[in-house]
Amino acid sequence: MKGRRPDIIHERPKEDWHKLLDELTRVRVGDDITIELLDAEFGDEFEAERMPLAYIEYDEHADEASVGIGGRDGRFQVVLRHSIEHPTSILTDSKPPMLPLVVQIVGGDGSETLVTVLPRAEED
Repeated sequence: MKGRRPDIIHERPKEDWHKLLDELTRVRVGDDITIELLDAEFGDEFEAERMPLAYIEYDEHADEASVGIGGRDGRFQVVLRHSIEHPTSILTDSKPPMLPLVVQIVGGDGSETLVTVLPRAEED
């Protein structure tokens, strides 16, 4: 796909998705993120830009990945949720033991969602 970043190369095994996303949430909650929908036919589109991460998770029972943003302060009081049904793969810009700053989730319908963590300034 034309929007694919060359650094998103590490495919994570499905049995690691839940733990990976839970750990990412634990370490990065409150950090700003962007959510970008990659689409070859209609072009790439930002769904959220520089909004605080509430959570990113994989629910095995529902077979659904979700990204929650907002709900942490007066600027973004409500948690907004982006869901990816029946994900077929999760790719990242790093491999264990490092936590990724970029996660690409491919949905069962072929949709691609790119979540990019923007670390706080003191961590740059």
